[in-house]
Amino acid sequence: MDNEIKQEFEEIEKSPEKSKKVKDFFHHLNIFLIKNTPGMRVIKTMIAIFICLLIEAIRQKTGTQYHSSIAAVVCMQPTMKSTTKTARERVIGTLIAGLYAFLVLTFVFPALNIDRMDWAYFLVTAVLSLPLMTLMIWIRTPGPIAITVIVFLIITLKTTDTTPIAYTLERVGDTLIGISVAMLVNWFPPLNKLGKKMGQVEITAVPATDSQAKS
Repeated sequence: MDNEIKQEFEEIEKSPEKSKKVKDFFHHLNIFLIKNTPGMRVIKTMIAIFICLLIEAIRQKTGTQYHSSIAAVVCMQPTMKSTTKTARERVIGTLIAGLYAFLVLTFVFPALNIDRMDWAYFLVTAVLSLPLMTLMIWIRTPGPIAITVIVFLIITLKTTDTTPIAYTLERVGDTLIGISVAMLVNWFPPLNKLGKKMGQVEITAVPATDSQAKS
């Protein structure tokens, strides 16, 4: 079978017409794939999610594999510069959310003596998200409000009996992994080279109609 394929390629190379047709086919296929891509940011986000899930698989975690992926999705931006800025803000927001959630779990809920599955627990959690968001605006870092609140909710609405400090450190760690992966993927030179190539594709303009030409 391999010999037959090899012979076919040898025949194509010997025949200029066949060789030209094959080259034209792959050229048009390449242009088609580049023109119809969903965008490099989407591709990078998919790659970042895969890497995050792979890391969680290596760590052999169960039940919380998606936390780092969420951080990577939120952090991914079109350019390395914007991603770095976003990552810095997300790290600040993550650390603040982790500390805030730890204090809430350690002091507020024990003092209120509310069951984790009680409606009052959810009400207090929602109300306590307001001071956190206000704090982020007050320190002039409104960008990472989304990831800050997400980290806060993930920690305070935990469904395990892990101690607050251990759970908080684990969730903050997951988020920092996702942010790091997003930065790494956005920096990766081959992907950026492909992105530039995708942005330089020339699309043939639609021919003008007679009425447009006359006007």
